[in-house]
Amino acid sequence: MDVDTYRTKHRVVGLLISLTILVTAVSCVTNRQAVYVQPGKDLKNNFDVIPKTPRTIQPDDELYIRINSEDIGSNIFRLSENSYVSMSDITLVTYLVNEKGYIRLPPLGNLYLKGLTLDEASSVIEKALIGMIATPSVTIKFVNKTVTVLGEVRVPGRYTFYDQRITIFQALGYAGDITTYGNRKKVMLVREKDNKVTRVYLDLTNEDLFYSAYYYVHPDDVIYVEPLKRRHWGIETFPFTLILSATSTIILILSYLHLYN
Repeated sequence: MDVDTYRTKHRVVGLLISLTILVTAVSCVTNRQAVYVQPGKDLKNNFDVIPKTPRTIQPDDELYIRINSEDIGSNIFRLSENSYVSMSDITLVTYLVNEKGYIRLPPLGNLYLKGLTLDEASSVIEKALIGMIATPSVTIKFVNKTVTVLGEVRVPGRYTFYDQRITIFQALGYAGDITTYGNRKKVMLVREKDNKVTRVYLDLTNEDLFYSAYYYVHPDDVIYVEPLKRRHWGIETFPFTLILSATSTIILILSYLHLYN
């Protein structure tokens, strides 16, 4: 083998090794890019988070209202003892808050509930029922509470929740969590309030998220998880085909050089 052929072989082999290292290096995601709420310089386990403020009733809200009374016979609102309403059918017995903030609740007529919490609205209806039924007890729940999760999550979609409020982690849990390729450091949250759309970017790897006003998700929020510029290659996703193809090509080149020599 002459010197030129020897040098050529080593250059080709070196190129293959360099290419493999380069592809692997630029395509990996470190643990620091994938872990949520990472501790800062001072390790803390307790956080003075922003207190949860009760959600208030607004136009276009759907309310599930249940009225109980000790005087069952005069309680015209009560469902029959054998009736059952599942969560999926609850919208069939809801009351819509109109654009002016009123609901129509027969036989009480129109009741203004805009801006009230659920407890405050319950008190309003209970006071209106005094004299009509004995010791009324009113339970109200929001029905049309949804959050939309898009982007690099396992199951993107629009999800309905029945708790009064959920965290961003719970919302992502509905969507099956962020995929390996999702950028946890840049999650966009879009919120519409008072005819104004707000867009913020959240770093889910930063523990300061607990202090954020966006830690709790509001109804109709949209969460978008951006993809990473570099993807993580694990056992399932490592580009074995690419590596084998490059290896086959290099073997062919070396064989050609050997025959040519």
